[in-house]
Amino acid sequence: MELMESLPAVKKKKLNIKKEVFKYLRYWYWILLSMLLCFVGAKIYLRYTTPQYLSKTSLQFPQSKSKTAESLADLANGAGRADELQGEATAIVSKPILAKVVGQLNLNVSFYGIGAIKENELYTSSPLEANVIEVQNPKFSSASYIISPSGNGTYKLSEGPLKGNKDKFQFGQLVSLPFGKVIIKIKKGKKSFEPIKIVFRSTPSLVSSLESQLVVALPPDKGQMMDISFTGPVPSKSEDILNSLTEQYNIEGKKDRNMEAQNTQDFINGRLEIISQDLSGIEGEKEAFKRSNEITDLDTQANLAVNNANSNTNQLIEYATQLDLVNSIYSLTSSERLLPSNMGLSSVTEGYIAKYNDMLLTKNKTLKQATAQNPSVVQLNRDILEMRDLIRQNLVESKATLQLQIAQSKGQLNQNRHKIYMYPTQEKVFRGIERQQNLKEQLYLYLLQKREENAITLAVTAPKAKVINPAYTVGIVKPEKQNILLGALLAGLLLPVVILYAKYVSDTKIYTKDQIQTSVTDALVIAEIPESPKESDLVSANDFSVFAESFRILTSNLKFILKSKESKGQSDVILVTSSVKAEGKTTVAFNTAVTLAGNSKVLLIGADIRNPQLQRFVAGSDKGLTDYLISDDTSVRPYIVPSGLNENLDILFSGAMVPNPNDLLEMKKFDEMIESIKHTYRYIVIDSAPVMLVSDTMHLIEIADAILYIVKSNFTDQQMLHFADEFKQTHNLKNIAFILNNVKPENSRYGNKYGYGYYTYSKV
Repeated sequence: MELMESLPAVKKKKLNIKKEVFKYLRYWYWILLSMLLCFVGAKIYLRYTTPQYLSKTSLQFPQSKSKTAESLADLANGAGRADELQGEATAIVSKPILAKVVGQLNLNVSFYGIGAIKENELYTSSPLEANVIEVQNPKFSSASYIISPSGNGTYKLSEGPLKGNKDKFQFGQLVSLPFGKVIIKIKKGKKSFEPIKIVFRSTPSLVSSLESQLVVALPPDKGQMMDISFTGPVPSKSEDILNSLTEQYNIEGKKDRNMEAQNTQDFINGRLEIISQDLSGIEGEKEAFKRSNEITDLDTQANLAVNNANSNTNQLIEYATQLDLVNSIYSLTSSERLLPSNMGLSSVTEGYIAKYNDMLLTKNKTLKQATAQNPSVVQLNRDILEMRDLIRQNLVESKATLQLQIAQSKGQLNQNRHKIYMYPTQEKVFRGIERQQNLKEQLYLYLLQKREENAITLAVTAPKAKVINPAYTVGIVKPEKQNILLGALLAGLLLPVVILYAKYVSDTKIYTKDQIQTSVTDALVIAEIPESPKESDLVSANDFSVFAESFRILTSNLKFILKSKESKGQSDVILVTSSVKAEGKTTVAFNTAVTLAGNSKVLLIGADIRNPQLQRFVAGSDKGLTDYLISDDTSVRPYIVPSGLNENLDILFSGAMVPNPNDLLEMKKFDEMIESIKHTYRYIVIDSAPVMLVSDTMHLIEIADAILYIVKSNFTDQQMLHFADEFKQTHNLKNIAFILNNVKPENSRYGNKYGYGYYTYSKV
């Protein structure tokens, strides 16, 4: 807290980043504990999560095959090589191929080692092998059992309903389970084993699972390459799936290619015969169409008709505009007025209009000096009438001419439009004939070429795609250890911060000086009073505690406020109030009075008649302010008593309780009392009632030289500050200052780093 050197309006404070950060760092131990717990949780998760391995394989499609396929694709739908490879990427993971992979690797059956927390798949290390012979339930998806050895080449199945209520079976025996029939065998060289888990899955469910796990990519700028990747918990199983997938794809490709090639050969030979017959009749059809429609060059004739139509349209618009202009001027000739000139009419008409306007202007000038019976005016009237008739006659002739021109332009436009209307139909028919001719010619040449290429394809037995990189495992991709640990630390950091932020946001109480300056317009905060000592709420003589020093700074700042007011040569009246009760109003008023009494005469008046609190600090008198106001005494001196704390401090207690305290404080006698004691005391401190609860304090505002408005930290709600702001604005209070009471060190301006006072003393 510092002494005030001037009294400017306090501006709104910017966000104090350092203060906000330290507000959260106060709870560093919770943040550290949260980060530690999240880190340990992440470690446990990584310890018991089954790692997922990424396996890959690469295929290359032969260049010669790609060129042929690209030509066929261009004929079919205009797509390029990229579309063909995209189609192959879809075909290689098609359901039929994946179903064959499932059957080749016997993926319908899986074995798992039983652990305390997680289960590990026994892909090649399983002591057993099994096959699903028949699936009888079409809705079957999966089923799991525990296999336990029972001696003499038998085993038991548990954890699942079994047909016939039989759970002991012979290895190699056909077993009927609820979903179908299976055979379970023990591998050669294996005599005993620990109980293991066996899982049966249907082929459709496995195919769907493989579809979601297989990723096919076409690397850009790598030619005819295709990368296939698979992520799973067992690298060897993933590699076998990828190798089996490419093998089945090539097998199916060979079958499809041979079947396709033979069907293509038959198709090409049949199409060549038909196309040869069609080509002979198309040229004659084209010639007959041109002759019947008198067509030489369809595009040139169409362009000429469009240009003529555009020219006719422009002329029609121009004539219509002129006609509208003529009609407008003709309507103006119905009365004697000036006519517009230079409007693009004929030179004769424009000349008549110019003469007409000149004569009309001459007439108007003459009428200013002569009457309407003047011979000159009469002659001008005749001339104007004759000239107007000539103009009307010329306009009628122009109108007839324009109408004739419009009719001619419309006729020519209709002719050209008819030609244009016919050209699309003619062009459509002609283009159809040409298209058929070009198509037949291209098909004929193309089929001859494809017949030779197809003969070569039938003789070639190369695989559809070459395996460049057999299946190999890259490494672990899930879980990402580093990201999970960093994410856990970040979550551990953010979780308490978010909780603290929610706590701070939902807290509507006032804690700091900045909150007052933000909530109240131009708020002047002159003191921050710390929490009072537990032993006493009063400032004593030679008291150098933080609590006492805060009141010395308060009174110093208060004197600056009072000095800024115009001096009247009298004492200063200081009114102490607050929004509601229990904000420390009486404590601040009493200690302020005690501090001011160090070198000045001070009177403390208990004006909170409804709830007097001065007796908490000193022994009270039975008589006081209310007794004086309702008495006939003219002097208040008999009711004022010494405080006993300081010889310069006197107290006027509230007195007896009355039913109408507001009426008493508004009495003229009260104002006269204040004026009478101003000559005796340098400062008059008035402890008043809260302004938000009662109206007793309203009259005291008018006589106060300074108003101290108490706000209690960790008690006063922000809504009360809104009331204080409205109270200040409504009454246009220029002499109001705010005091933040009961402030904890961390909420003061300097936090825990600095305290009040600058004293060093030792106890003697």
